[in-house]
Amino acid sequence: MTAMTTLTSDDGQVTLRPVTLADVTPAYVAWLNDPEVNRYLETRFSPQTLETVADYVRRTLANPDEHFFAICLGPERRHVGNIKVGPVRHPHALADVSLFIGERSAWGRGVAGVAIGLISRYAVRTLRLRKLAAGVYAPNVGSARAFVRAGYRQEGLRRRHLTLDGRPVDLLEFGLCADELDVASPLLLGQRTS
Repeated sequence: MTAMTTLTSDDGQVTLRPVTLADVTPAYVAWLNDPEVNRYLETRFSPQTLETVADYVRRTLANPDEHFFAICLGPERRHVGNIKVGPVRHPHALADVSLFIGERSAWGRGVAGVAIGLISRYAVRTLRLRKLAAGVYAPNVGSARAFVRAGYRQEGLRRRHLTLDGRPVDLLEFGLCADELDVASPLLLGQRTS
């Protein structure tokens, strides 16, 4: 469950705001059914509809251990993707970070790295988590680069752990510890919370 928190980069170009059911639009569903967008998403294994996406959003919003944000661009706050922290594993004070950028016009612009930086600061400062983790398909170079730009370190590699196009591929494991936050990438420094 995401509190009514909005996170904005210093330049105002990237904003994270809680996802709502109003975000479940034909465009959002089209992202999840687009083979280029969903290439590294587990949703690619089932066709997505307005109903299935709305059901996922409802379940995620109802879960107090999931913090689910829309990634929005520019002053008009155009929805271009989503990012999530969760599930939070309270006994260990850690959680996973996952995201996708659905709007292709936002690809290659550093949006994912900024969004990861914003959500990481929120997770450490607001949720009081001590560690964040993420898994990335090895061929997904853009996502791996975004996590590194946001200060995450590659901590492991699970050989031939997943399949892509019917072939085994490695899973890269990334992590960020809370005490590394302020010495991490400048993407994490100086964001505003409203």
